[in-house]
Amino acid sequence: MSDVLRAASPRWQVVLADELRRFARATRRSGVAHALRILRDRVEDRIAERRLGFHSAGLIPIETLIPQWRDCHDYFPSTFSHFRLLLDALAIGPHDVFVDYGAGKGRTLAVAAEYPFKRVIGVEIAPALVAAARVNLARAVPAARLHAVEMWEGNAADYRLPDDATVTYIYNPFHGSVLRAVLADIRRSLDDAPRRMTVVINNPRHFGPIANEYPWLRCVRVFQFEYECLVHEAEAA
Repeated sequence: MSDVLRAASPRWQVVLADELRRFARATRRSGVAHALRILRDRVEDRIAERRLGFHSAGLIPIETLIPQWRDCHDYFPSTFSHFRLLLDALAIGPHDVFVDYGAGKGRTLAVAAEYPFKRVIGVEIAPALVAAARVNLARAVPAARLHAVEMWEGNAADYRLPDDATVTYIYNPFHGSVLRAVLADIRRSLDDAPRRMTVVINNPRHFGPIANEYPWLRCVRVFQFEYECLVHEAEAA
């Protein structure tokens, strides 16, 4: 669907068309069984949202969120169960700091707040998504943990990663110059303060073609979610 048609289409038609495309792509990529698991995950996500009083499901075209969307992608959240499987596999402790690039409506932040992270930070360019995230997080995160959750509004290319960040998560929210700027800043932070750092890239469609430019990212585990999810250990110079 062209950008012009997408912008003119009612939101539910855009969401339905995107879900059908995702189902077709998943079927072609990994077969009908894989595609049906994705549908099951969508249903489970809806149930989890009802339990949390959360509103984050569905696709939102990027052109409806910000006026300049070059190198930025549509909003679509991570699957609850997949993200929990990912965090369960990491050795998270009370000194770890989590950063989600393209945090959207805050779904991953709410889940990350259930784990013993010292801080949980969301980076998001769209003001409407930031506002929705704040509402969602206030509903879903216990007051005793809410102080540890932060939202940073702006282009991820302009965000300066704090030097205590130890887990970063990128679910294909951008490509091109923005992706390169984020990776350069992760390396800058790592060089400024050498430490153990995990860099997760969920759906490496745009990272894959440039991965050889980042030999300091060593892939240590691959999850098969809707897309491949690559877990890297970042190595300081």
